[in-house]
Amino acid sequence: MKLLGAVLLVASGLLLGWGRSKELGERVAMLMDLRQLMNLLATEISFAARPLPEMLRRSESRFCQQAVKDGAFPQDPRGALSRAGETLLKNQRDRSLFRDFAQGLGTTDIQGQEEHLKLCGALLEDHLREARTDWQEKRRLYIAMGLFGGLTLCLVII
Repeated sequence: MKLLGAVLLVASGLLLGWGRSKELGERVAMLMDLRQLMNLLATEISFAARPLPEMLRRSESRFCQQAVKDGAFPQDPRGALSRAGETLLKNQRDRSLFRDFAQGLGTTDIQGQEEHLKLCGALLEDHLREARTDWQEKRRLYIAMGLFGGLTLCLVII
């Protein structure tokens, strides 16, 4: 019975560390999705000149899919997109960047939109670089901490 309890403690610590490590990887994936969305919108704005709601509906981005599900999307697509970022992004700095990005869409002429997307894209690259560095440096650390935390708790209890 003690052995089973010890195994469960070690496994739960390991899973806790693995889950935290996975959150770091998810941040990188979300920021890469955002970069793809910005690139798509830059292309659409420059060449297609479609209305913002139509561009968002056609996109396969998780942010756009979440925004389209929002009940207020037809009346306020920028607000719906902003709320989607609040829901999907966990990091406060990423949320702030996304909020600024979403609120600036569709507010100026084509040249202004291109400049806005270029600025947000440059800021996003800094966030993405930071997220990748965190993921590379901390993923093994979190897994090891979870494992050793479970082992320590196991030893203390036994």
